Formats: sequence, structure tokens, C-alpha cells
Amino acid sequence: MVSRAPRLLLASALLAILAGWPAPGRGEEHELPDSADFSHSRLDTLPAVATPFHAGESLRFSVQYGFIHAGSAWLEVPEVAEWNGHRAWRLVARAESNSFFDKMYKVRNRIESLWDQDSLFSWRYFEDRHEGKYTANDTMVFEPDSLRMRYKNGQSYPVPGPVQDALSAFYLTRTRALPIGGQIGFDYHASRKTAPMEVRILGRETVKTPAGKFKCVVVEPLIKAGGIFKNKGRLVIWLTDDDRRMPVLMKSKVMIGSVKVVLQEVKTGT
Repeated sequence: MVSRAPRLLLASALLAILAGWPAPGRGEEHELPDSADFSHSRLDTLPAVATPFHAGESLRFSVQYGFIHAGSAWLEVPEVAEWNGHRAWRLVARAESNSFFDKMYKVRNRIESLWDQDSLFSWRYFEDRHEGKYTANDTMVFEPDSLRMRYKNGQSYPVPGPVQDALSAFYLTRTRALPIGGQIGFDYHASRKTAPMEVRILGRETVKTPAGKFKCVVVEPLIKAGGIFKNKGRLVIWLTDDDRRMPVLMKSKVMIGSVKVVLQEVKTGT
């Protein structure tokens, strides 16, 4: 039987890892790579990619909590949708515990983003979480005329302009030029707060997964603020070092263990 604390941390890590920002927790961070672990030149930059994915892309991952296979997760781009006269990518992240873990702590998490296809910002973010007996459901919508994010309960909060949400932040990173040994940044909004997000580009590494062997660039998102955005743990993501910038491996340290998300199957879309 897995204790309650690991179950709660796993549930939050499932969502946080797939949303592309640091998972809660703290631990022996030296087990994750840092920029000092790689040799690189600051003049080395991966160029920006206009469209690293296509409608129909579906990436399936296994989720491991320590030595336990805890469930599966998906990152998907089902279609290009319409939102108030604008074309927007529909981005979806899903995480499900497996039948073994369901008996102890059933997880069914889903988040969706409508992401402007031309200007690459979040129009709408939806989150539906089922973690044991806990459930949460919320929506936020960007209102460009007032520069506010409006939530499901009618409350709204100011934003400096178009921003990224917890899922679109990850897809934006796939499009940007990535300076090896450097960082990129953008405005990020979640939980009624806006803060700068910095993504560090740590270096290059080749990794093997059940989906294949990939040359990768290693990145680490950081929230540069305190409060609810305080970065208590680390999340490191391996993206393919090519025009797809496809995530193939994600690792995070949580308070009493580690979570690893490994690519199992790829559908590239058209």
C-alpha cells in the first residue's frame, strides 16, 4: 500500500509535469542534470521552429513514481479550432493512473488550452482534476479589450497582455530559438496570478526510450516569483534536437521521491 503523501504528490506531479512547469516538492536535486553537466558554447543556438507539431499529434507516455509504474499520460494536438473569429490550436494533456494505482488513489486529470495559431498566446484554459476523492474544475478566458483573465466564477484578474497558460507555455517553448547554456522567458498566468517564466537550456544529451533513441536538448522551466509560484522542486525536460522539439523524457523530484515520464508512442499528425 502506498501512503497518502506519495499518492497526493503523484497526482499533482502528473498534472504539473504535463503542464510544463515545476512540480511541487523538494528533494535531492543533484540527481537531475544541471548546465554544469554539459559542455557547450553559448554561441550555439537551436533556431526557432514555426510549426514543430501538426494537428493530430499524439504523444503517449508512461508515468513512473520511483520503481512503480503509476499510469499513463498523453500530450495531444487534436485540431485547429475557432475562437471568437480566431484560429487556435487545441492543446490537450491527460494523465490517468493505472488499474493497480486506481485501487489506492485514482487519478483522472485533463487540461486543455486554446492557443492562438498566429500570435501564440492563450485564449482559453480548462482544467478538470479527479484525484482520489478530490475534484476540481475551472476555466479561464483571456479578454483582450480589458487585458484580464476571467475565471469560471466570474472573477477576473489583470494581465500585462497576451500570456501563456500552464499548457501553452510548454508548446511555446517548442517553437522558440533555444540558446544552449542560456535561457528564454515569457509571461505566464495560473491560479489567478501572472509571473515571468524562465526556461533554462541546459545542454544536449542522447536518450533511449521505448519510442526510439533521440538526440535531445535539455531544458528546465523556472517560475521567477514567490508565493504560489515559489519553485520548490525541479522539472527537467528532454526535447528532440530537431524541428519537432518533441518531448521524450521528463523528470521531476518531489518531496519523498521522483517522478519520470517516458515517451512510449508517437503519432505525428498531418
